[in-house]
Amino acid sequence: MRRFDLGRGGGEITFEIARLIAPDGVVTGVDMDEVKLALARDVAVDRGITNVEFRALNVNTWDEPVAYDVVFCRFLLQHLSQPVALLRRMWAAVRPGGVIVVEDADFDGWCCHPANDGFAFFLRTYSEVLARWGGDHATGRKLYAYFRDAGIADPDVGLVTPLHIADDGKALALSTLEATADAILAEGLATETELATARAQLAAFTADPHSLIAGAAGLPAVGAARALKNSGAGGRVA
Repeated sequence: MRRFDLGRGGGEITFEIARLIAPDGVVTGVDMDEVKLALARDVAVDRGITNVEFRALNVNTWDEPVAYDVVFCRFLLQHLSQPVALLRRMWAAVRPGGVIVVEDADFDGWCCHPANDGFAFFLRTYSEVLARWGGDHATGRKLYAYFRDAGIADPDVGLVTPLHIADDGKALALSTLEATADAILAEGLATETELATARAQLAAFTADPHSLIAGAAGLPAVGAARALKNSGAGGRVA
């Protein structure tokens, strides 16, 4: 089995796929960032994972028809200005009998309790950064329509919204705010003082053992859509 993981990010999902399909299956993780790829290769060596490979490529130009049994992406489409175009290429890359699987977020599904100004700042600025860079914070709710627009009929769609109180997923809002800090400042969405204040508020909220954040895998309202490719042009529920 050959699996393809687009936009592999930190690589943990790629490594989990490799574990699931070992020893005979091979997974290819791709990203545009050569530094991340080099780190992922080092981790693979350290963990003794031999059925994984990493490649640098631009998902906007990638095209490999009929090459893989499973093509997967997670939290990638929200960053793209042409998500349907990528879905078409993903579908084309799947062999007959193969599966396409996509997960993405809907940031309107984030919530916390009690209310926190730093958390509200994070939601507002992240969504605005996405929009200015051509992405869409509401991609999760649109996956079903995107699949159909790409010519993938009747995908199976689900929704996951776990709750975080004292687990690692609770820190994702804070880490994402920190990762997008430069973009927030570059886009003029906040001053350095406003950003520092929001970060401190969100950090204190995250450290509170009794505060609550709801969101799928640390992100809200994740839609997961998948379709199984038959010998014809269409798809059917997997």
